[in-house]
Amino acid sequence: MGWFSNLLLPGRLRTGPTVLLPVRPDPKTLLAIAQLADPAARPDGDGILAGGSRILPAVELGADMLAKLGVEGEERLWACRIAAEGPLPVDFFDKTLAEGIAYRLGGWSLCQGEPTDPVEDERRYPVVYLPAAPTPEETLPVLAGLLRPVDALDTARWPDGELADGIVHVAVRQGRVTDVYAGADTVVTVEEGHRVPPAVGVRWPYLTEVAVLRVSPLPPRPPAEADPGRGAADDLDEPAAPEEPAETVEVADVDARAVEDPEDAGEHGQRDGTADDEATATAQDAQSGAADGAVVDGAVVDGAGGEPESVESEEMEEASGDEDDLAYGPETGSADAEEAMLARATLALTLADRLQGIAADSGAFQLGEPEDVLPGRYA
Repeated sequence: MGWFSNLLLPGRLRTGPTVLLPVRPDPKTLLAIAQLADPAARPDGDGILAGGSRILPAVELGADMLAKLGVEGEERLWACRIAAEGPLPVDFFDKTLAEGIAYRLGGWSLCQGEPTDPVEDERRYPVVYLPAAPTPEETLPVLAGLLRPVDALDTARWPDGELADGIVHVAVRQGRVTDVYAGADTVVTVEEGHRVPPAVGVRWPYLTEVAVLRVSPLPPRPPAEADPGRGAADDLDEPAAPEEPAETVEVADVDARAVEDPEDAGEHGQRDGTADDEATATAQDAQSGAADGAVVDGAVVDGAGGEPESVESEEMEEASGDEDDLAYGPETGSADAEEAMLARATLALTLADRLQGIAADSGAFQLGEPEDVLPGRYA
């Protein structure tokens, strides 16, 4: 590597997307992971081509270079930069690819100078891709034996719901969300109109859009009263707002990665000299997707999808609300959290098998077995 390339390297790595890993990755392992996101991924020279992106060979970074990248406390890491091959990858696939590789190899993802640990994302809920949204007549018999049933319909939580074989069914038919199915602790949301990620396009190359079944934990009921620990000083800069009624709840984190702040979408849009107008257009698409959000039982259910189409990165993060309030369940990394992840992945795989779909994680990386959702699987 020449001196000029060395001079540009920190900026390129910082712009990313870049995968930072504690050990040098094996090229065969990288290829296997890339093929989960794009079965057509293949070696090309000393790199790997996947979904319109190139995974460049790993580069060793010392403490000095890491300091330039804003990474402290590490003496040595290995960096694999994800570069766009031609135009900006569809739905920011390169960013999703970097996050998926980092998640499976126990590393970090660096994009626009911000290192993130994908393991800390508590909303990596599994999905099932289908050619078309299934009808309730097709879905309810399958879910009846998979979801833990409810004893009775909670009309306060589900005023428009119907109870069938222990499963609550809410017909939405607004925006992208068509139906919501809820058991005692799990919600399955049916969405349509998603773009086709590479892992799905290989199987159904004739499709221009797909349906998604998203498996997520049932959100807790909100407190009936305001938080007693909140003092008056906390409200000084906030306008008074009427208290929400106790029965108003969020149905589920249907797609926590669906709609991202346009500013965040724009900051990911400049990759390897790509013009910002591409990212701006994508951010505008995300905003229009938010307008398609459906209201179920007084709660907004966002119907933008995938990432996956996280992976479909048209599914970027929801702009409203604090991120910590969007994830439910045990603390990330705990044994209970892993057990819950495995249970949701098992449900997604079973649904994919019975409905003839494709099970994947939130980044549209295919799942072959439930353990594939666990972090560090290939480390």
